[in-house]
Amino acid sequence: MRRCDPLSLVVSLLLTAFTFFCSSAGGAAEPDNAHPFLTRYCLDCHSQADPAGEREFDTLDLSDSGFDTQRQLQEIIDALTLETMPPEDGEQPTDKQRLAAINEFTQLLTRMREQSKSSGGQTVLRRLSRREYRNTIADLLNIDLSMFDPTLEFPDDDLSDGFDNVGQDLITSGFLLEKYLDAAEASVEKAFAGKNQPRPQQWTFNDNFRQQQELSISHRVAFKYRYLVLYDHPRNDKPEGAYGHISDFPRGVPADGLYKIRVLAEGLHRDTPYVPKAVFIDPEEPFRLGIRPGDTRLGDMAHTQPLEPLLAESTVVDNELTWYEFTVPLDRSFAPRFTFENGQHDVRGSYARVYRLHRNLLPEHTRNAKGIVECRNALMTYGQLPQIRIHEVQIEGPLPKSPQKATYEALVGGSQFQQARVPDLFRQFATRAFRRPVKEAEVERLIALYEARIGDGRSPEEAYQDGLKAILCSPAFLYFSPPETAERDRLDDFALAERLAYFLTSTMPDERLTRLAGEGKLKQPEVLRAEAARLLNDPRSDRFIADFLDNWLKLRSLGSMPPDPRQFQEYYSAGLKPEMKQETRLFVRDLIQRNASVLELLNAKHSFVNRDLAKLYGVANQVPANRAEEFHRVVFTNPNRGGLLGQASVLTVSANGIETSPVVRGVWLLENILGTPTPPPPDDVPAIEPDIRGATTIRDQLDKHRQLASCNQCHRKIDPLGFALEGFDPIGRSRTFYDSRRKQRIDTSGVLPGGKEFSGPAELKERLLEQQDFFVRTVTDRLLTHALGRHPEAVDRAEIDQIVASIRNDEYPIQDLILAVVSSELFLHR
Repeated sequence: MRRCDPLSLVVSLLLTAFTFFCSSAGGAAEPDNAHPFLTRYCLDCHSQADPAGEREFDTLDLSDSGFDTQRQLQEIIDALTLETMPPEDGEQPTDKQRLAAINEFTQLLTRMREQSKSSGGQTVLRRLSRREYRNTIADLLNIDLSMFDPTLEFPDDDLSDGFDNVGQDLITSGFLLEKYLDAAEASVEKAFAGKNQPRPQQWTFNDNFRQQQELSISHRVAFKYRYLVLYDHPRNDKPEGAYGHISDFPRGVPADGLYKIRVLAEGLHRDTPYVPKAVFIDPEEPFRLGIRPGDTRLGDMAHTQPLEPLLAESTVVDNELTWYEFTVPLDRSFAPRFTFENGQHDVRGSYARVYRLHRNLLPEHTRNAKGIVECRNALMTYGQLPQIRIHEVQIEGPLPKSPQKATYEALVGGSQFQQARVPDLFRQFATRAFRRPVKEAEVERLIALYEARIGDGRSPEEAYQDGLKAILCSPAFLYFSPPETAERDRLDDFALAERLAYFLTSTMPDERLTRLAGEGKLKQPEVLRAEAARLLNDPRSDRFIADFLDNWLKLRSLGSMPPDPRQFQEYYSAGLKPEMKQETRLFVRDLIQRNASVLELLNAKHSFVNRDLAKLYGVANQVPANRAEEFHRVVFTNPNRGGLLGQASVLTVSANGIETSPVVRGVWLLENILGTPTPPPPDDVPAIEPDIRGATTIRDQLDKHRQLASCNQCHRKIDPLGFALEGFDPIGRSRTFYDSRRKQRIDTSGVLPGGKEFSGPAELKERLLEQQDFFVRTVTDRLLTHALGRHPEAVDRAEIDQIVASIRNDEYPIQDLILAVVSSELFLHR
């Protein structure tokens, strides 16, 4: 009787390997469907008689694609890959046999997983995703969601390969149903808030500017609370002077609406004598004053809040008092908070740094200050810290042009509610909410609810509101419409309008689409194509571009592994995260508007950047400093920078925030650019990180890793792609060395499977585009996933190839590709 040695058994258990390979006395009977490899190398240890590690394979049915079979098969692959099994004292397969088994089992597991996830080539009945729900509520009720998010307490949608709209993964839980009720109530009440719009009021504040507690003593000593002073940017981990709120405006504005805000301010000490090591700020850039809303009901106005969009922004003149005027939306109980958008990074730490490096620049009686409080007091009074100083704030509103009154009147059908109109109002609202003609039985149920609520003591208008809330909780609103035609798998006109609208605008169909659907014209190929082109050129399609890029390129994850604040200060001080996303969105928007080639996604020589990104890329000369917040078209002379693979959004989302990994970036490229994901690595494979001592490079470490033939199978495809992008750091800056001591020079060359060599990103893009159809097919696959709410399957390959072929002769124009997706049979069917 032969048994595994104890060490091998422990190791295999910890590795999630299949410790399936221990013995039984007398052997096990071979099952009819046993795999020859498992029979020869595994069943001696892993049988029903004595299953080592509680794993037995004599009953393992590889024709069963159930999850238990998949789990065991993955463990087998992992153990063979790590070469932890068979045990050392057992018969060993040759490298060729081991690799053949790994490949065969991997292919089998892939087919099992596809079968498990398969929807049979049809989109399952699915609910609105969180973002689709939010957009639909905003458009249906015509309400501003800048400071109101009805989905704030919704659970996150489960992602399927990065996509948030795949029906099979959109679970509807009891908790979510409760939140639907809360969201409907809050949304309807907000829409009705414009019924009694108050007259405009005016407020003026020019004294008693008390800020957060840490600054209270310093500002009393230095300014007697005469000024509102901003020091750091609002993305600091421990903000101090990042949010300038008005302490004498504790309840905020009285009603939702537009407000005019005038600010008397000046920029001070941009020419600070303190060196960059003392004060982390870019003195070359004009100071930028921003306005972000603050909810006074939360109490803490000096720190980050859940909803604080940048409502307005302006550069500030140095050393000269100037009035700045903004018109911004504010919700009831919100107040404006003023921000220094490109302010200091870590102002709290600057006190000690300035004292350490510039003590001699302060008055003699303050030079012996100790501790943060004494240093802060002295610097506020006598120092030259860069700052925006606000002298006066004027607020006026809500302005007569505020849209809230019109929102209310649209919901009640006039300037005031009339009971006689309730049936028609329900019919109109439900038709829009359900994205199809409402049935009379549905209207009757709403009227019955309305009458019952009046019987419970509600006023007629309150009862009508309850009916609207019921509509927003109806499955007909929350779920996409099933086909209503005799051809059960073919979309009718209204379901087609719904799919088209949510694909290209991420929201409900507009009035024109609904009308064409009602006339039965939308299915006409020329009409459908024309409507798709219309929506693509509508500003609302910006949502499509943003959502599709979040799904396809995983940009939704940008910031989930935030860069190290010590190494990458500009990521925070410049607020690069939203700017990175905006660059990629504007880049793709431009391609669509010009109907440029899909291939420009990889080989373009231009992009759209603001001043912050231009400095990151070394093209600041193409973006004027006095228009720093605006995005400008720039042309790169560096061939490595153009296209998606040179954009900071992609380079940051494919890094871990601390360092880069050729493996992580290589996998990202395989999955999202080439559309050929690799199997996940065994659970116990350790991360490969750079040697910061400079002894070895990542390339050297990966070369050793690939000495295992089983690991080499995947890494020969992954690593070269990742090496090409090592010339970019975790936030997308170009670099030549890994370390500051310039010991580890970066090598961006590589050899692809098949022997094709490249020297860096520019040549890699050339190699990738030698297989143009392959890349275009990946983009097409992702567009279809976004459009259909399901992943294309093997049965869809012929249709995908036909879409790609239809645009090949014109060099793959991207708008034509999107229109071809909309015109395809896949789009027209469930």
